[in-house]
Amino acid sequence: MAGIYIHIPFCKSKCGYCGFYSLPSLKLKERFLEALKAEIVGRKDYLASEGMSYRPQQPIDTLALKARYDMGCKGSVSMPSEAPTIHTLYFGGGTPSLLSIDEIGDILHLIKDTYAIAENAEITLEANPDTLSPEYLEGLRRLGVNRLSIGIQSFFDDDLQYLGRRHDAHHARQCLDWAKQAGFSNISIDLIYGLPTSNAEQWNKNLDVFFAYDLPHLSAYALTLEPNSILTKQIELGKARPINDEDALRDYGILCQRAKENGFLHYEISNFCRRGMHSKHNASYWFGTPYIGFGPSAHSYDGTSRQWNVASVSSTFAAEKEELTPEQLYDEYVMLRLRTHWGIDLKWLKREMGERFSTYCEQHAQPLIAQGRLSQTREFLYLTDEQMLFADGVAEELFWES
Repeated sequence: MAGIYIHIPFCKSKCGYCGFYSLPSLKLKERFLEALKAEIVGRKDYLASEGMSYRPQQPIDTLALKARYDMGCKGSVSMPSEAPTIHTLYFGGGTPSLLSIDEIGDILHLIKDTYAIAENAEITLEANPDTLSPEYLEGLRRLGVNRLSIGIQSFFDDDLQYLGRRHDAHHARQCLDWAKQAGFSNISIDLIYGLPTSNAEQWNKNLDVFFAYDLPHLSAYALTLEPNSILTKQIELGKARPINDEDALRDYGILCQRAKENGFLHYEISNFCRRGMHSKHNASYWFGTPYIGFGPSAHSYDGTSRQWNVASVSSTFAAEKEELTPEQLYDEYVMLRLRTHWGIDLKWLKREMGERFSTYCEQHAQPLIAQGRLSQTREFLYLTDEQMLFADGVAEELFWES
């Protein structure tokens, strides 16, 4: 089991809060597509490595033991001696929906010709509302795209204007109607909370609209100021209203409560879903599953090393690589798993990475549990909704001390 990520670096314009690598122009599109296709073919053996230092843990292991939630995951994992089957493809960006249907089709066909793609693979495409139309969505369905992640961000115009989005609230709703009419049922949207243009009442209304559409997945993010972003500079110059951490805490509490009331699982800090409808691609990152990334700034992971492409569009994508030590693998496991409701599996940690890591982790966890910053159920260390906002700080105290 493995995944493929394709980074499409183009946008119509740069959103004020965005910190991802993207270009507000399509001038380099043809050069990018040529380099992308060459990389897809040229790196076909990347995931064929037998050098795994430990087996990636799948959700079924945790759920069978912990039984805190039922995500509907089935099956088990074994380490193949040749390139594994690809179970998830994810078009991210940037704005992947700026590519034409023919261009996306060419990329998909090349990947399917080069890699072993599972028949029921999850194929996700990120899209912005201003790039969607009924015809475009129907074209995606014909290509086999079966999951959409739409960057709504808010159903209110004042929020969208503050964020520098190109669509309005009417079009945000319209594109969801179109997506359903085109036959998409696995739809996720992004919403941003903690906005100075909003309040508790407006945030509740945003969630009302989401739940009224009966969508299976929500990604909700607190507004953060990225270094050198347009919004950060505007706030520094006094041209935009500053953000308030208290607003984000308030909205996060509302979000968790509303999600629970509507039967949604809070399975990762920023992600909520109906049972069995989590993002399989993103979950593979949190469970240490190998994946390969194509395009500028894309990351790859083969189980023992991490590789990332330089954030630049050229005729080829230059890459940098880091071999991971057992201690670094442990730190990554702790950091990623604490972001999820599955948490850290001490029994798995002992079996797959060694007793010194499981003992170290459990010993360093005890003060955090006593302080109410970390929770434990049998062999699992995890964070509650309230604790999850501080996951990074808790993870740092569990990291390996060299």
